[in-house]
Amino acid sequence: MVLNEIPLKIFEPAWASELASTIVELEKLRVKKLGGPVPAYIFFQLKGIFQMMESLGSARIEGNHTTLAEFVERIIEQVPRDTKEEGIREIFNIERAIKFIEDNVTEGGDITRALVSEIHKIIVKGLTPPPKGEGSRFPGELRPINISIQGSLHKPTDKLKVPEYFTELLKFVNTPTSLQNDLLVTALSHHRMAWIHPFDNGNGRLIRMFTYAMLIKQGFKVHNGRILNPTAIFCMDRNEYYKNLALADTGEKDKVLAWCLYVLGGLKNEIEKIDRLLDLKYMTEIILLPALKYSAERQLITKREFDILSALVRHEQMLLKSADLDVIIGEESAVQRSRILKRLKDKKMLIAVPGKSRVYTIGFINSYLLRGIFYVLEQNGFVPPSLNRN
Repeated sequence: MVLNEIPLKIFEPAWASELASTIVELEKLRVKKLGGPVPAYIFFQLKGIFQMMESLGSARIEGNHTTLAEFVERIIEQVPRDTKEEGIREIFNIERAIKFIEDNVTEGGDITRALVSEIHKIIVKGLTPPPKGEGSRFPGELRPINISIQGSLHKPTDKLKVPEYFTELLKFVNTPTSLQNDLLVTALSHHRMAWIHPFDNGNGRLIRMFTYAMLIKQGFKVHNGRILNPTAIFCMDRNEYYKNLALADTGEKDKVLAWCLYVLGGLKNEIEKIDRLLDLKYMTEIILLPALKYSAERQLITKREFDILSALVRHEQMLLKSADLDVIIGEESAVQRSRILKRLKDKKMLIAVPGKSRVYTIGFINSYLLRGIFYVLEQNGFVPPSLNRN
């Protein structure tokens, strides 16, 4: 189906509508002061976990069959980031793209063609080009060919029109607008990038990274205590995602605003949910202690290791010194304490706290504890069920 030309414009929602209310709530979240009592060395591990889910979710929408459980095992096994296993490499590429975006996109800064092209290059690097793989024949270049989207009625823009539409989109996102319209621009630009499909392959992954960049541009502070996982909105139900994208394809005001509500409502729910993890009591009692119990029950850690790590996470700053072991497990010689600490450090369950001599915190992002963390996050609704479906 060839779609009619649709204008790239902001439709104003009725200010008594659900969409208007959602925008107001997101505005509150955007300016909300974060960085609560959860220490930075715990927060950044949490952030890494949600970036894993962001990367995996984005890849799975495109047909990658790697499940969360499989990916966790590959992380624990320390599979090389430049692995030849393309399904895993595709996920790592998205993680690299997230890092690149966080390093190069600033609040209020422009989203440039060079930036978008570099994101695309990162996403497809080292992957076999189509039709056999998820790479690209023209990394970072606007497509010089016409393409089709498998399983979709949408016929992307003719190759000759791509540069014009792409330039128009960048002008749209970089033109200052009122605060209440910023978030509408994010939702509309996601759809428009999908409508153009500017590259020969990898467009879905690129579009979701583009949305991540837009949120940072609009002031969601990922460097100061905010965790974003916008892909969770889209990977929760892939069919629902495509159905809502198709609404905006019509260009009709009510349907375009319905798409905006789908995106922004999902984003609000995700942010509110993830912000709970910044509460120290919630993080300790609902996530970390149950994760340690899970690990102990499956003999991933010993009884002594469980006691030590449990005491650590109950500490108000989640810290442990060698001398603390006497209180936790009884008096031991200095040599014995050193052996216990070394064993936990070798298993990456204890990590040094930067700037503090011989002071440690719990390490869960690269250790066997990761299984328990993801299990508990899933039990508490933080993991989209789709990530573990075969």
